Amino acid sequence: MGSPHLQPAPGATTGFVFICPGRFEAARGYPCAAGTGANLARALAELSGMEPELFPSPSRAKYVVTNAWDRVEFPALTGRSVPTEAEVLQPDNLSRLRDEIAQLEVVVACGAQAHAALRQLCATGAVVARVAYGRHLSQRAVNGIRGATDTPGRIRAWCDEILCQLGRD
Repeated sequence: MGSPHLQPAPGATTGFVFICPGRFEAARGYPCAAGTGANLARALAELSGMEPELFPSPSRAKYVVTNAWDRVEFPALTGRSVPTEAEVLQPDNLSRLRDEIAQLEVVVACGAQAHAALRQLCATGAVVARVAYGRHLSQRAVNGIRGATDTPGRIRAWCDEILCQLGRD
């Protein structure tokens, strides 16, 4: 069963770590519920077409989707949109995240706090998966991707960068 911060996928070998659930995730009960989810769907369509061995399906249900921080954050609730890096790096939080992604062979970290958490887990040997580090897939972050003039082109560029980090030329 999922939650605002975690979509489990039994048997999955690939997953995504975002920053934290927000108001849409809290309302809908699963991670990446709004614009970020739409961009994740676009990215999965691209990734599964480009590298089906690592990304075997365009369906997000086939992937673990979790967050570096399991608590819901949005300004009207908590006065902020994201946790601090120090919060994400707390040992109990890292243990939770490690357990959620333990079975994965490939992890895509999306956003600064997700990057920090995965770098720490990899540095301590707690995660041995291949990890790629990309921008968050919020529309605001996607709009900052250079080299394309529209969302599909920017998502394609994001996918190229992820696959390059995972060893595809």
